Amino acid sequence: TPLPLSALRLLVPPIRLVSAAIWQTIQQKVVADYGMLEEFVSMVTDIVPELLTTQQRAQLILGLRARLILELCQIEATADFELVQPHLDRVQMLIEEWVTEAGAANMEVPHSKFVDLVKNMLKDPEEREHFFQKVFPEEFGPTYDEALHSLMWMFLSRLEKFLPLQTFQQVASMFGEVSSVLEECMDSVSRREELKTLLQYQKDLILLDHNG
Repeated sequence: TPLPLSALRLLVPPIRLVSAAIWQTIQQKVVADYGMLEEFVSMVTDIVPELLTTQQRAQLILGLRARLILELCQIEATADFELVQPHLDRVQMLIEEWVTEAGAANMEVPHSKFVDLVKNMLKDPEEREHFFQKVFPEEFGPTYDEALHSLMWMFLSRLEKFLPLQTFQQVASMFGEVSSVLEECMDSVSRREELKTLLQYQKDLILLDHNG
């Protein structure tokens, strides 16, 4: 039986919990949530750029955003310029950032062919139909998904190494005033049913392993 999220929050550090949710999203190809994934990767790599090369970062964040845009374009109800435009603006901004990071600040930023493609599809239903029947399966099919999968695995693995789990002694050395920390930590845990759920879950696992 899966643990409820409220109990998992007591067991797993928040960043690792987010990483696990991101990994599940990529594995299950929940494309509607790729925008949140792109924003998280962008935020983290802005602060810790060493996690990915400039090219890897561009491929991952642009790849996620582009896949989300195509998902919106593919569904009739969301193939609307006003809905898609903010995402196109985001892509253009990311391209400009990538050109700057790549050391080509003096070069004129090329207008994204992808942005032009999307705009044309939204104007012309026949072109949109042709793209999703002929082009999409080849250029944005399993190979594209696998590339995103590999890049995200690399990012999350390196983030996990960057933020290793700390022992209780190490965490204690980071505290300030002991009394205020103790009370606040106790309040957040000891009076919650989630702690009982977590302890019982772990106890059942140990018993299951022992009996097995």
